Amino acid sequence: MPLLAMGASSGGAFVGLLPSLDASSGIGKLACIVPEIMGVNTDVNEHVPTLFIHMPRMVPNIANVLKDLTVRKVRTGELRAEPQKVSAQFLTKCLKEDQAQRLSKAFQEQHLVDSQGFLREDPRHRRWIATAESVLGFDAPDSLVADESCLAEVMNVAWAKHEFTAQFAEEIFDFCEGKELKLAQMAPGWKTELGPIEVFEFGPKQGPLAVAIHGMAKSMLHEWDHTAKALAEEGYHVLLPNFHSMLNGLTPGTISSDSVSIVVKDLMRQSSNNGISMLLGKSWGGGMASKISQDTALKVQKMVLVAPAELNPWPETCAVALFWAEDDAVVPIRKAETHPELQQKLTLFHKEKTGGHRVLDAYVPLIRHFSHQRAEAHKVELLQKEESAKRSAWNGLHTSFKVSLIGLLGLAVPGYFLYRRRGEKDARGKRLDAAKE
Repeated sequence: MPLLAMGASSGGAFVGLLPSLDASSGIGKLACIVPEIMGVNTDVNEHVPTLFIHMPRMVPNIANVLKDLTVRKVRTGELRAEPQKVSAQFLTKCLKEDQAQRLSKAFQEQHLVDSQGFLREDPRHRRWIATAESVLGFDAPDSLVADESCLAEVMNVAWAKHEFTAQFAEEIFDFCEGKELKLAQMAPGWKTELGPIEVFEFGPKQGPLAVAIHGMAKSMLHEWDHTAKALAEEGYHVLLPNFHSMLNGLTPGTISSDSVSIVVKDLMRQSSNNGISMLLGKSWGGGMASKISQDTALKVQKMVLVAPAELNPWPETCAVALFWAEDDAVVPIRKAETHPELQQKLTLFHKEKTGGHRVLDAYVPLIRHFSHQRAEAHKVELLQKEESAKRSAWNGLHTSFKVSLIGLLGLAVPGYFLYRRRGEKDARGKRLDAAKE
């Protein structure tokens, strides 16, 4: 009977070693292996089909693994488990319907989930427990203990970082039976002059090209996903290169802006484009985006920067939108104030009071609007100018009021003293007349 082997994390590494066993081990015919959230040792696999399953907040660097297995003519596949919304329906996996509805509402009121229902932080931090206990009380279906509670486990799955999942059961069996995968979301191994790079794609391939560059933290690799999906709905072909997957030390913190430009140009050409309609970057990626926008070969038309680590001059023909949270402690907003000459060139500068160092959901509709045709982008600029004109008009009115007030005071104060002096003179005259009498 054909044998399927699955394992997550260190268990994934273990099943990666099973192809090295021979028939004498008694393991039987190994039909395929499915390592989750883990790469494998390719040296021991000569023929066993291998399906990798990942979660976006913890994607192992497996570009080389896939390349090696392909060279060995081993059939490979790759699937990605996305974060899930913590809705009432999602919570009914562990709770009664009324409990699920009350808890879902409480999570929203306590801001434990964002406006779309996705968790704001890793549930393993356990800050959601107090809310669950207050809502469920003695009706709690379990102890809420980590690695024991049904609710705790589904919350981990919703976060999608380092968790075993049965989400792709049907796709796993299809792959192991030799069928085509239905959900191939990653496109690893795009060829560049500097070596292969893992790339995530969204939207129609014939659409205008948008390239989004992530920040330094590997855990936030998919922070641009919501924006990418919105741009895809606008018809853009969006590429999210994973610079953590590069070889020879060409990773964030060590790779130069010239090398980043080379990679982006190669992706642009492979996607059959002669220019970039929109270049996006956050933090480290924002600094890189502002640098490589100066490369005339890229022909960057628009650029979106979120809390960029660096701000560099961009071409006059490039419209730029800047986004920042005022409580960002990683790259403080005051960095923007050191470049007043660049601020004046911005098409849009949007600030949020809170949000930290992240690509916020609040940015997405604004970026989507900014992505529209040039006339509409110019409209955003005009709106800014109208607001500026209103402020200028108010400032002018305020100045006129101050001048008028000063003028009135200039007349009133001397008049008051003149009136007082005459009153005193009249009073002295009356006293003298009385003395004579």
